[in-house]
Amino acid sequence: MSQIFEDWTRPFSVRCSDVGLHCNCVIFGMSENKVMNGTIVHMFEYHAIDPKEMTSEMKSRIKQNIKASRVTVRVQHALPKLF
Repeated sequence: MSQIFEDWTRPFSVRCSDVGLHCNCVIFGMSENKVMNGTIVHMFEYHAIDPKEMTSEMKSRIKQNIKASRVTVRVQHALPKLF
C-alpha cells in the first residue's frame, strides 16, 4: 500500500471585470505573482492590451483585486510502493 500526502491550499484569484473590463473570466493561481502574470497574459491574448503598454495604474488595479479564493484545492501525491 502506498502512502498518501494531502496538501490543502487556498489559491488566489482575480476577476477580469473587477479590473475594469467587460469580461467574465476569472484567473486563478497558487500565488499572487502567478495570478498577476496570468492576468497580464489574458489581457494580451483576449483584450489586445500589450503588456509593454500597460500602465502602472492598471497593474495596481489588478494587484488590489487579487483575493484569496474560497475554493479549497486538495492535491494528493502518491508515493510509489517500495517493498
